[in-house]
Amino acid sequence: MLDIKYYVLIDAVERHGSLQAAAAAIGLTQPAATHRIREMERRLAVSLFEKRGRRLFLTPAGWRLLEAGREVIPILMAAESEASLLARGDQKALKWGVDAYDIVDRILSKSMEYDVHPIELHRFSPHTILSALFDQQIDLVLTTNPPVQKGIETLPLFEDELKAVVPATHPLARRKSVSAEEIASEPYLTFSAAREPGYEFDLFFHPSRQVPESIQIIESVRSILDVIATTQRGVTILSSWIIEAAQMQKTLKTIPLQDVKIPVTWHLAYLDKESIKERLPALKAVFKSLMRSPDIQSKRSP
Repeated sequence: MLDIKYYVLIDAVERHGSLQAAAAAIGLTQPAATHRIREMERRLAVSLFEKRGRRLFLTPAGWRLLEAGREVIPILMAAESEASLLARGDQKALKWGVDAYDIVDRILSKSMEYDVHPIELHRFSPHTILSALFDQQIDLVLTTNPPVQKGIETLPLFEDELKAVVPATHPLARRKSVSAEEIASEPYLTFSAAREPGYEFDLFFHPSRQVPESIQIIESVRSILDVIATTQRGVTILSSWIIEAAQMQKTLKTIPLQDVKIPVTWHLAYLDKESIKERLPALKAVFKSLMRSPDIQSKRSP
């Protein structure tokens, strides 16, 4: 039975038409390629090629081997790749819990570059995601409310602030800051209307005695941004990195809140396990490179 390297050579000759070009394409010298062809023909007792001018053409016997090789080689290559992945690990996929802040496509793409894959996504509501971490349904979450819990570690990533997000065509997009009254008069989209200490309803709307006239709750930041960008109507208040991460700078604008700055620090909260800790440097690099707004000073963590 012929080794796979012989089938690779047959395929290269058919594609390139000459032995010299075929040998160069697969990293052989021409004498080595000639020897390999002679060895194939000797072992099979058939002629595989015929020369016409300067080109080599397959005989019917050569075509039969080529057809088989092109069918089998991709299967073998895929099997080798899968075997390599399996051999690398018992390394299980990291289970990343995602809540309303679900801008994840660029983060997942970047994680491939930093070799922290595989990563699985598990979706939870903002009110249940930390419980899922405590119950070890997931391995890690991004959060602005780092938990204090045995078995959970936290890593500060960067500091950001909440800003108004408005359509690029809206008159507010040209303002240096927006007031609570101006935001309250627009259709307001949010993933949570709860008045939590330290956030917009507590520090922005309440001191001005304002409440949005129209509130639509959508538990997906991606959907909120898509609706505002598509219709060019409505406003929201979000962590400012989100527009850059969503790549929506042309359709949406972030505007500072008037008379108040609401800082938020993003943390990576994760299970205290060695299998997760060993991937932390790469994870930290991924999240900081994609989620840090250019106008926010990155917070250096120990």
